[in-house]
Amino acid sequence: MITILILVVLGLCILAGYYRGVVYSAVSIGITFLSFFLALLLIPVIAAPVRRSKALYGSLLYYFEGYEFVSRTSVELIHDPVSSIDGETLSEVVENADLPLPLDSAVSRNIRAEAYKADRITTLGDYFNQTIVDVVLNILSLLLLFVVFRVLFGFILRMIDYGRRGLPTLKRFDPLFSCGIGFLHGVTLLYIFFLIAPVILTIVPKLGQMLVDPPLAGFFYRMNPFMWMLPTT
Repeated sequence: MITILILVVLGLCILAGYYRGVVYSAVSIGITFLSFFLALLLIPVIAAPVRRSKALYGSLLYYFEGYEFVSRTSVELIHDPVSSIDGETLSEVVENADLPLPLDSAVSRNIRAEAYKADRITTLGDYFNQTIVDVVLNILSLLLLFVVFRVLFGFILRMIDYGRRGLPTLKRFDPLFSCGIGFLHGVTLLYIFFLIAPVILTIVPKLGQMLVDPPLAGFFYRMNPFMWMLPTT
C-alpha cells in the first residue's frame, strides 16, 4: 500500500511538471527547498514555547519514557551519570535500545557531548528521555512550519503564474526537463514526508514498521539526507 502511494506521488509530480513547464517546476522545487530550510531554522519558534511549558513538556517526558530503552540492557544503568559511561557500554545500550533513525545517533551524540549538562540533566535514563522528546518535538515543529511555508509560497507562485497567464516555457526539451524536475520534486517531498517515520516508530512501533518495511519506503527512510539535519536538542 505504501509503495503504491509513493509511486502515485511521484507520478503526480511528473505529470505536474509536464503540464506546468520547466520554469514553473524549477521555481516550485526551489520553493519546497526554501520552505524546508526556513522551517529548519525556525524550529525554536514552535519548540521553545513547548519546552517552556512545564505541564506540556513534562507530559511529553512522561509519555515517551526513554528510561525503558536503557532498561533493555540494564535497569541499574538508568541512574548512572553519563560521565561514567564508557564508549563500549554506550554502544551496547544504544544497540539494545533499537531506536529508530536518527534517534540512535542523536542519543549517542548528546551523551558524548553531555549536551544537557547546563540543564542539570546527568543520568543515562534522563538523557535518553530528553533526547527522544526533543527530536520528536523538533520533527513535528519542522513539518508544521514546512506545510505553512509551502502553502503560502505555493499560493504566491500560483498568483504570479495566473497574473502572467503562465510562466514562460522552453521551446525545445521543455517536457523532458519539466518531467525530470517534477520527479526530483516528488523525491524531495517524499524525503520530507518520511521525516515523520521516527515519530511513528517511537509512538506506535508496529504501525511505523509497516510504514518503513517496504523496500521503496525503506529507502526514503534510511537514505534520507534531511534526517541528519535535524537538531538533537
